Amino acid sequence: MNAVSRVGAITLPDAGVAAPARKAYVDVFRGLLIAHMALDHTSLMFNAGRGAEELASSAPAAPADIFQFLTRFTGVPVAPGFFFMAGFMVALTSIARAERGVTDAEITRRLIVRGLVLLAVDALIMGLPRAAMGFYSFVVLSAIGASLILLALLRHVPSKVLLPAALAVLVLHPLLDVSALPVALRAVLYEPVRTGAFRSLYPVIPWAAIVLLGFIAGRDATTRDRPVTFWLWLSAISAALFFAIRLAGGYGYAYPYTSITHLDFWSFSKYPPDLPFLSFAFAAIFLALATVWKVTRTHTPALLRPFEIFGRVPFFFYVVHFYVLGLAAAVVRTKFGLGATYLIWLALLVVMLWPCAWYFEKKRNRPNFITRYF
Repeated sequence: MNAVSRVGAITLPDAGVAAPARKAYVDVFRGLLIAHMALDHTSLMFNAGRGAEELASSAPAAPADIFQFLTRFTGVPVAPGFFFMAGFMVALTSIARAERGVTDAEITRRLIVRGLVLLAVDALIMGLPRAAMGFYSFVVLSAIGASLILLALLRHVPSKVLLPAALAVLVLHPLLDVSALPVALRAVLYEPVRTGAFRSLYPVIPWAAIVLLGFIAGRDATTRDRPVTFWLWLSAISAALFFAIRLAGGYGYAYPYTSITHLDFWSFSKYPPDLPFLSFAFAAIFLALATVWKVTRTHTPALLRPFEIFGRVPFFFYVVHFYVLGLAAAVVRTKFGLGATYLIWLALLVVMLWPCAWYFEKKRNRPNFITRYF
């Protein structure tokens, strides 16, 4: 295998050279997730027709057209996929480190440090623009960081205990009432808060439970030579649960619907995620994992190589792309139609290729504290 490959005029390091045992499907899948996340953030900053946030407390208005709807709807698995893969990677890396002789205490310490780094970066680096606007927000990196710290303390709990506990959190969280708690605690624990000095979109409950499920799935994947069949079954079960929950109505969903042929049937609450959102997301996650596993089983196709690089440095991509978009939005100071938004997104992916390839190369060849945790 060559040490580098080329995409257009950009030379990409070969991700497989760094760690032959590393599974390409993991990085490609994470890269695809992060690319779609970048689309949603591009839409947030440049798309004049983007809809409102899908809060359980208030359904957003109907989308302007089917293309606006699909742009948002296809992103349903993205945030759950990020949290799921965070846990999945903890399982894979913890096992790999133990096999290399890293002590159990050191593995736990590294996980806790990584969680603290995520919390700090979200507050101090990602939080700078928010601080300038007068508020702090507990969002994606903070929620994943807190979840990793929790997982560091729970990772030795058997899957037969973790699995029902995580599922119970996902199924029963609509029953929670945290209205009596202080606003900051409500924001961190469960209730998305969108006004005031302390805000949130991704409270620990139920998102930490998705990280736990990813950890369980990752631990299980290391015991299977061909996990695809199992993942396809999980995808089918999740899809069946989605239709059962959505069609039955009642408990577990935030928005009513007109009919299965209407767009409102496919509209779900994301903040916090209702049961149709979660079941649909897991159906897509397991289907995508199985597909990417099959496609990358022998090698990573050239078209997927950029996503593999993105998936090797997702934290770096996340932080940098937000500032690239933010600076561009501050310069342009206007919004566009959906077509122009897609062009901006594609330009963003091209722009991000070189720094991600550079950072991956640095991370591989000159590891240090920063590249280990960032």
